[in-house]
Amino acid sequence: MQMDLKSYPLAPEKIKFVDGRQNSAQWLNIVAGYHHLLLTSPSKTWLLFESDTFMFSAMFYALLSAGKSVVLPQNAQPEHIREIKMRVQASIGSADIDPDIVTQHTWPSQHPVSLDIKSDAEVTFFTSGSTGQAKAIVKKFSQLQIEISCLETNFGVTVKNSVILSTVSHQHIYGLLFKVLWPIAMGHAFVCQAFEYPEHIVNKITEDDFDSVTLIASPAHLHRLCMDNPLLPVKQHIHCVFSSGGPLDADKNIQLQQELGCRLIEVYGSTETGGIGWRQRDSISDDIWHTFTGVSVGHQHNTELLLLSSPYITQEQFHGDDRIELLSDQQFRLLGRADDIVKIEEKRISLNEVQMRCKQHQYVQDVCVLVIGSKRKHLAAVIELNSLGKEVKDTMPLYLFNRLFRSYLAQWFEAVTLPKKFRYPLQLPYNTQGKLNRQAMESDFE
Repeated sequence: MQMDLKSYPLAPEKIKFVDGRQNSAQWLNIVAGYHHLLLTSPSKTWLLFESDTFMFSAMFYALLSAGKSVVLPQNAQPEHIREIKMRVQASIGSADIDPDIVTQHTWPSQHPVSLDIKSDAEVTFFTSGSTGQAKAIVKKFSQLQIEISCLETNFGVTVKNSVILSTVSHQHIYGLLFKVLWPIAMGHAFVCQAFEYPEHIVNKITEDDFDSVTLIASPAHLHRLCMDNPLLPVKQHIHCVFSSGGPLDADKNIQLQQELGCRLIEVYGSTETGGIGWRQRDSISDDIWHTFTGVSVGHQHNTELLLLSSPYITQEQFHGDDRIELLSDQQFRLLGRADDIVKIEEKRISLNEVQMRCKQHQYVQDVCVLVIGSKRKHLAAVIELNSLGKEVKDTMPLYLFNRLFRSYLAQWFEAVTLPKKFRYPLQLPYNTQGKLNRQAMESDFE
C-alpha cells in the first residue's frame, strides 16, 4: 500500500494544531526557516532531540525535506547523547544536548518550501539491544509513509472527530507515528503538549472544552490509572485509548474500558518491525490479535517463533523472538518470548507464568521476574506492592514477607524454581517508551 507524500494535507488549513499558541501557518514558517538554513550545511546525518513536539516536528520535516538523514536518540542523557553524536555529522535541537543548531522558536517570514521528501530518506531509531548497548534501527521514509497509511485505513474513522493527546515520547517510533506523523499527514487534530500526569490531561480537556479525545499511552501509564484513575471526571470525553510499547494486563484492559466507557486498542509491534497487529479485548479471555493490512505472520521452521513479512521492514522476512499460535491468515495469539523459557536447576520454567501468578496476588500492583547469578542461576522477583501490600509488609519482618510470596508461588512451581530474592521498590523502573529497565533492576541484586 504505497502513498504519495504530495497527497499529504500539509497546507496550513489542513494541519490541526489545537494547542492555542501554535498554528499550522507558524509551523510551516519554522519548517521553511530551518529548511533554508540546513541547505547551507554540508552535513548529511543529523542527530535530532527536542522535547517540544511542535518544534521537534518542524525540525524533523525540515531535515528530511533538505535531504538530510535524521537520527533520533531515545533520551537526552549525557552519555547516550555522546555515543549517538559519534555516529552523526551534526546535531540539532534542545540546548541541553549542546547542538550545532539550537532550537529557535521564532523566525522572520520565510519563503515557503515544498515538503518534497524522498522516499529513501532515512530515519534512525534506537532501541535496547541484547548486549546492553543501544541498537540502531534504520527506516526508510517510505516505510513510515506506508505505516501511516495503514493506521489511517484501520483507525482513521475512529479518531476522525477526536483530538489526539499523548503521554508517550516522539523520540520513539510509537510516539513519532501516533503523536506526530499520522495526525500531521492525515489532518487529525492533535495537541503537541506531552502529558506526564493524568491530572494534566483532565485540566487540558476541561480548559479547552474538548468534546472528544483519543489518548495515546503506554501500558506503564495505563497500569497506574488502575490504582487511582483521575480521568473519571472527564470519562465522557475520552473516545478511545491506544496502548503500545509492551504488554497491557488483560484485567487492567477490561477495567479501564469499563471505567472509561471507551475503546482500548492495543498495538503489537517493535521498533524493528513497525506495527504487526492490533486487538480490542471484549473480555479477559479475548486474546486474539489481528494483523495489519499487508502484514503476514507465520512460524519459523519447526518452531512456534514468529516469521514476519511486512511492508514496514527492509528484509523479505523477519525472524522474531516471540512465540505465536496461528489461528488464521490474519489472526494469532502471543505465547510469550523464546527467552521467556529458562532452566533453573535443570527445570524448565516460564518467567511470564511466574509473573502472571505474582500479579494475581492480592498484594501486587506490578512485578518483574529476573534470572540472576553467574554460576548458579536462580530467579529474583521485583514487586511493586499495592496499598494493601505495603500495609502488610510494614507489619512483619522482611524474611517472613518474602516467605509469604514463596509459599504462594509454591502452589504452582517446584521449590527449586521459586524466586530466592525479592525487592519492593515504590515503582518499577519504566522508561519513556513504557519498557522496563531490566539492567537497573538486576544491578539492585549485585
